[in-house]
Amino acid sequence: MSVKLVNDATALLSMRESDFNATSAYGEVIDNSIEANAENIKIYFEYEQGTQQEAINWVAFGDDGSGMSPDLLHHCLQLGYSSRYNKRDGIGRFGVGATLAAINQCQRVEIFSKESNSNWYFTYIDLEQIMNDPTKATSIAEPTLKDPTSSLLSLSDENHGTIVLWKKYDRQPHKATRVIEDAKEWIGRTYRYFIWEDIKITLNNQIVPAVDPLYARTEKTKFPEDPKAELFPVDKLKWPIPTLDRVDENKVSSNIEIEMSLLPRDFRPNQGSGNTSENRERYINNNEGISILRNKREVFYGPIPYWPKQPPFKEIDRWWGCEIRFDAYLDRAFTVKNIKQGAVPDRELKKTLAERINPTRKTCLEKVRDDWQKMKQKEKENEANKTTSTGHEAAEKIAKYTSTPKNLIDKGKNTEEETISFVERWQQDAEEAQKAAWREKFSGQPFTIIDEDWRGPHFFDTYHTGGNSILSYNNRHTFFEELERIKDLISQEFDGTSAAEQLRDLIDILIMSYAKAEAMFDDEIELKAEDFAEQLKSAWGNYLKNYISTWHNNR
Repeated sequence: MSVKLVNDATALLSMRESDFNATSAYGEVIDNSIEANAENIKIYFEYEQGTQQEAINWVAFGDDGSGMSPDLLHHCLQLGYSSRYNKRDGIGRFGVGATLAAINQCQRVEIFSKESNSNWYFTYIDLEQIMNDPTKATSIAEPTLKDPTSSLLSLSDENHGTIVLWKKYDRQPHKATRVIEDAKEWIGRTYRYFIWEDIKITLNNQIVPAVDPLYARTEKTKFPEDPKAELFPVDKLKWPIPTLDRVDENKVSSNIEIEMSLLPRDFRPNQGSGNTSENRERYINNNEGISILRNKREVFYGPIPYWPKQPPFKEIDRWWGCEIRFDAYLDRAFTVKNIKQGAVPDRELKKTLAERINPTRKTCLEKVRDDWQKMKQKEKENEANKTTSTGHEAAEKIAKYTSTPKNLIDKGKNTEEETISFVERWQQDAEEAQKAAWREKFSGQPFTIIDEDWRGPHFFDTYHTGGNSILSYNNRHTFFEELERIKDLISQEFDGTSAAEQLRDLIDILIMSYAKAEAMFDDEIELKAEDFAEQLKSAWGNYLKNYISTWHNNR
């Protein structure tokens, strides 16, 4: 007695548990429409509007492609059949995608198709019928003459095309409105190159705009007037075609293209701007990773797992874009699945890609952080233009109430003239009233601490103005970047003052003590380096001790 290799009915049910998700399943039908040279692809979700669940009743896909002959229509739902099996010049190759995608999402698939100068033919499969009568799993219904309804026909062309209808939809992942919105983003990004080539895709009667994860092309996107990202030169890489994939003996390698971008500053004015409503509308909040395209069709999007020699992708990575393009000859190198989803480079290729990508990624992230720091400093300066508050009043007050000798380093300077000169340089664009307020503040206390931003190794600078001193912090220095990071982590309070504020005060006192020690050297006296260093350390320690004593007494 012979035993069949496959138990047809139960095998079909098992195949429902494939790696498809809703959007990738829709993509298999769209792929077939593109392969059929469709210029218009229309998708429609019929669902229970106004209800809490928004249950999907059916999904229809229509196109104006070349259509299928009755014989091809008869085979199109057969698992393993493909008129393009193992070809490398288009999207399809494996011959299982559309059927697996359909039964992953629903129990009944109906197909209408028509070639030019022919009639509409119809076939279907129904998993519920097959389970009730397993003998029906052995064959697919022979196509019959049947016209689609007028509503379905509106999704296609009356002269030629194909309509695919998914019924008994029982794998709905979310409410229908969310499914539609997710599909719009996924389709716009996955098929962006085809949309740019004038293939028109509509979803529930709305045109699907292209979504460019590089944010460098704005035509046919939702926001065509947006600023464009800065593109880096395309990096081309030749990669050997795995032996098993050398269908053309003369073709032993194939090209990989890597293109990267830095998103416009308009989208990233400061840290945390990725979740603004404007950026969410552009899907920038999802843009943390790499887009991989096979024959212009995206097959992977997101952080590549186990990325070599770099920290994992984080929120900041949404501000640069990366696109890797390859053709189907390198399917094995990119471990492309038969469902064209989740392709990830193999170990050696991933290592090579990382070596090409990581330096530019690092440059982009440094640029983003640098721009954020500049904006932060600008905001501080704008705030400073409205007030003479520096945020360092606690340390300035300590200096005011601690008895110290008069400066020696600037003993011959005129305090008023030096203060006027400093303010004119520092606040050159401020109004006269603001300048006057700063001059009064600098003249009225022994120390004033301000925040600035400049390139160079100094993390602070000192200005002695004839008895008083000004400390200028370089907020771009790594020290202050790390200090801000640590302060953000500290929330505990002591004696009603946060630990972060106390840390800031101690840093102010530490550097202020140095500045005072520096000010106590007479500019006319020469010292050996050894003597200068020893006296500076001694004086610095003494002033630090005195300032901290005052700090404790005033808490």
